[in-house]
Formats: sequence, C-alpha cells, structure tokens
Amino acid sequence: MAGSRKWFVYSSDTGSDFAVQLDESNTEAVMGATGDYEAASAVQFAIPRNIKPRAVYYTNAARTRTLKVTVLTAAKYAAIANGSESQTIPDPIAGTGNLFAINLQGERIQRPFPDDTGLDDGDAT
Repeated sequence: MAGSRKWFVYSSDTGSDFAVQLDESNTEAVMGATGDYEAASAVQFAIPRNIKPRAVYYTNAARTRTLKVTVLTAAKYAAIANGSESQTIPDPIAGTGNLFAINLQGERIQRPFPDDTGLDDGDAT
C-alpha cells in the first residue's frame, strides 16, 4: 500500500453498489478519478464479507514486488482483461517506471452451505 485509505463505491457483478475502503493511490491509478464515495451517495452499506472483489495483480519489471488492486466496476475489469484498457499503471511507491498486469481475479461470492440443521420447523420439507 502506497497511500492513504479512502472510501470508494464498488459495483458488484449483480449490479449492487457497496462502499469499500481502499488504498487511494493504487485504486486511482487503475480507476482514474471515478468511483469516489460522495458525501451525498445513495450507497449505505459496506461490501459484505462473503464478496471477494474483482482485482488485478501488478508487478514491477524485476518481479520483486506485487500489488493487488481492486477494480471498482465490471466494465473496467473487462476492458483490462480484453486489452482495450492499459495493462500498466505508474509505480506508486518508486515513483519511476510502471507496474505491469500479471493476473486478473474475478469477483467471487462465497455462498452459505444449505445444510439441514435437523431441527423440526413444522413444514414438510
């Protein structure tokens, strides 16, 4: 992490918006000036713990340092994945050179296991 933390709006793959606190310089290197959580935002809830946000992993040329950056929108993630968006970001720590995208991780949702508790709830199923 290179900078201060800031609230952003994360749009999930299902279209729900959540507030998420991320490193400001890393997120803005990927997203630009979009995605800020405004004071008058309609978003009221932080991202649930069972949602793992989509991310891009970046590394320097020597591969001595790796940076995981959350991508706030599915459109931006798709643009990075298909190459229509830049695969590099400025190095926020060294200040010189670029970091290169090496891996993409899509959004993951951990669903609860629908196990029967064995308790009698009065219905037939």
